[in-house]
Amino acid sequence: MLKAPETKIGFARRDGRLCDDASTLKVCGKSPRMSSLKCIADCLRIDLKSLWHYVVNVHEVKKFSLGADDDGRRADRIVRKILKNIPLSLIYRLFREGKIKKNGLTAEASERVHSGDFMEIIGLDDTAFKKNPPRNKEFSARSIDEQPSVIWQNEHLIAMHKPRGMLTHDGEASLDAFVYSLLKDNLSPSVSFLPGPLHRLDRNTSGIIIFSKTRLGAEKFSSAIRRREVQKLYLALVEGTMDGPLRLQDTIERNRKAHVSVLNQDGKGGRLAVMDAIPLFARERYTLVLVDLHTGITHQIRAQLATHGFPLAGDTKYGGSPLPLQTGYFLHAYSLRMEHPVFEDMPNSIIAPLPELFGKTVASIFELDYHDLYKTMQRLTEDI
Repeated sequence: MLKAPETKIGFARRDGRLCDDASTLKVCGKSPRMSSLKCIADCLRIDLKSLWHYVVNVHEVKKFSLGADDDGRRADRIVRKILKNIPLSLIYRLFREGKIKKNGLTAEASERVHSGDFMEIIGLDDTAFKKNPPRNKEFSARSIDEQPSVIWQNEHLIAMHKPRGMLTHDGEASLDAFVYSLLKDNLSPSVSFLPGPLHRLDRNTSGIIIFSKTRLGAEKFSSAIRRREVQKLYLALVEGTMDGPLRLQDTIERNRKAHVSVLNQDGKGGRLAVMDAIPLFARERYTLVLVDLHTGITHQIRAQLATHGFPLAGDTKYGGSPLPLQTGYFLHAYSLRMEHPVFEDMPNSIIAPLPELFGKTVASIFELDYHDLYKTMQRLTEDI
């Protein structure tokens, strides 16, 4: 990682002899010839190690300007964000050797940086610096049937409606890439922060997902989730007739080989999974269930409902039967609620209406008026 670039040193080898005129010797980045460097070291009357140290340190300096979302962070945290491709031990070695500077002066790892500061990193080649993430590329909607949409936003957060079949992150067709393409022209400059999802939905789950636009937004909303101040409500179409509300409390563990979550019967290992399932409509083979999710575990809703006899209709991975003329299952992140929103201009409740296909399927099964479905859902869920 530490290597010299193509660097000009003020001596040249000409016909096997040293000269001190205007021509120069080029020292290649990967492996400069030790014999050439030794001749120069002898002529300059310095040791070879000192000359090599000089060659390394005349590397082009990388300079980074810091913005509002970097303000107040430790210098080492900023550098760790920039140098994601090198070991932590090397980062602290760079600090000790004075190769990391703030505003032109040697930086200490523990000191705080501020908006408007600039940092310099000396002595590393380009492979050390983090590559642009996939979301920096142009968003591609080729594999998406339905476009995502903005439900609500303020200066710090943006609530998106994710369509079924769209990845939350990873890849040019992900919601992450879409949001970045939407916001990139108005983002404050920052070397340590990029907007991103503050929670996640499975690929085939539609509905609300909150993204950060600023570091403050990310910190406040993430803190609210950790304190369990965010209520997450989902709508699920399940098989079977659910006669009344259920409190489901199980221990779940992840089978990574099979890519499923399973209930741990002996309660050892795994994680505690808690949810309330409230039937809204029930008819013959199906029930539309409102799920109040108290813990967030991969595939929790699918695994718990299936284990208790109510698999999602169409969720063949967890024991559901295929839906007529449909592929997949219907699970929708319907609402996010906060008694005390993290920002003054943030509503207490953010709702993502049912996608058209889900809504029409529900209206057909339960003989409801599709055009009044949104108001019906609001009325049924407002007191939960």
